[in-house]
Amino acid sequence: YIALFGTSMAPTITEFMFQIHQPIGIRIGLSIIIGLSIGLILVPLSVYLLKVHQGFNLYNVGFTAGLIGTLFFSIFKSYGFTTESKMIWSTDNDVVLGGFLSILFIMMIVTGFYLNGRSIKNLKNIFTYSGRLVSDFVLLEGFEVTLMNMGINGLIGVIYIVLVGGVFNGPTIGGILTMVGFGAFGKHAKNMIPIFLGVYLGSITKIWNIDDPSILLAALFSTSLAPIAGEYGWPYGVLAGFINSSVVLNVGVLHGGLNLYNTGFSAGLVATVLIPIIEAFRRGEKT
Repeated sequence: YIALFGTSMAPTITEFMFQIHQPIGIRIGLSIIIGLSIGLILVPLSVYLLKVHQGFNLYNVGFTAGLIGTLFFSIFKSYGFTTESKMIWSTDNDVVLGGFLSILFIMMIVTGFYLNGRSIKNLKNIFTYSGRLVSDFVLLEGFEVTLMNMGINGLIGVIYIVLVGGVFNGPTIGGILTMVGFGAFGKHAKNMIPIFLGVYLGSITKIWNIDDPSILLAALFSTSLAPIAGEYGWPYGVLAGFINSSVVLNVGVLHGGLNLYNTGFSAGLVATVLIPIIEAFRRGEKT
């Protein structure tokens, strides 16, 4: 799965291929070398960094890609190469996209329900897992129950976008579908909702609005920290979402947009700092 998530570094290759002013042969050669270099170092780094946050950031490869992107971007800037981020954000497809997603996720729930013998048996078992890496719900509870959980996660994402007055477009669909995909690998309603609540509380006290594009994406992707709520309880999940809603807005400049999983990067930083503090307080409570 590291290879699949490693595509988060794809902009690094395309930036060199299409943005630098060099002959086509040089651009192709540099792009291939950079792509191979990323692929070679991504696996050992991601395995090592999993130990750093102890599995509490589900987007571990995003964390790894953020560090690699920061390294590469720093080297690129030393030679005068910079990247330019662009906001492409559609707002006119809510009915079509929202309706399509709702139908899709309801069908997933119904299909899982039918395959599970027309029962929700064992669905509640998923809510007992913290979601900490590695939690393969298909292996633990079966495909049928997992499919229902994935559909529920999708509906939660759709409902959140509607409640905060957001829009359905490419980026938000990506965030919702990521929640759906990780419905088989660590996320469920019980450990995600505290993260959403933390981001929402941040919108009350901070300078941005809850329906800002960057915050909509931050809320959807910050569910990568769901295992914190699953392991330590909802208050810590709220805290993680609250903190990450600030961190995610300020780490993109480090890698210059070369890492598409920016929230995975920020979530890794938050988990790395927050988990030892939580553990210290819990040890103090026990003594």
